[in-house]
Parts: sequence; C-alpha cells; structure tokens
Amino acid sequence: MNLTVIIFGILFFVVVVGGTALQLFLSRRESPVPGLVLPALTLLGALVSSLVTAAGMIGVTWFEALVGVAVPFLVGNIPTIALLGIYFGCRERFRQKKMMDRMNIQDLE
Repeated sequence: MNLTVIIFGILFFVVVVGGTALQLFLSRRESPVPGLVLPALTLLGALVSSLVTAAGMIGVTWFEALVGVAVPFLVGNIPTIALLGIYFGCRERFRQKKMMDRMNIQDLE
C-alpha cells in the first residue's frame, strides 16, 4: 500500500472524528448558536462547490448543467445533514430540561 494513501486515510479519520467531537462540544453549549457554525460552514462549502461547477459549464445542455450543479450540492450536504442530526440530538436535552423546569414551576403554584 502506498504511504500517501495511509497518511490520507489517517488524516481523513482525524478530521472526521475531530469534527464530530467539535460539533458535540459546540452543540452542548447553553447558547444554540455555536452548534450551528459547522453545519453552516459545510452548507456554504457545498454551495461554493456547486457554483464553481456551474461556472465551468459553458456550452452544455440544461439537463447536464442541472445535474452538474445538483450532484455536488447534494453530495456536499451529506456532512451538513449529519452535523445537524448531532445538533438536534444534543439540543433535545435542553428542550426536555426546559419542559421539566416549567412543570416544576407549575407544581409549585
């Protein structure tokens, strides 16, 4: 096996695990905004890759252009969907805590 492939695989693994850990950390903050930073960045990256692809499509049919723009956008948003899943999973704990606090306040009244 080539050394470059091994290094790339290790680097890819570190980025994926590190990004997931960072998303978990940011999603568990009291403020909901930090947890939306990484999904926004991946959405922006997918949008930019689609626009770069669209800029290079001169002289193609409309169907080829549509597929050429939609595929990078959809594939680029797979990490966005995964990060938003982590975000909403972590935020569910805050929602449940808020509901329990409301119920406890009503019980005191």
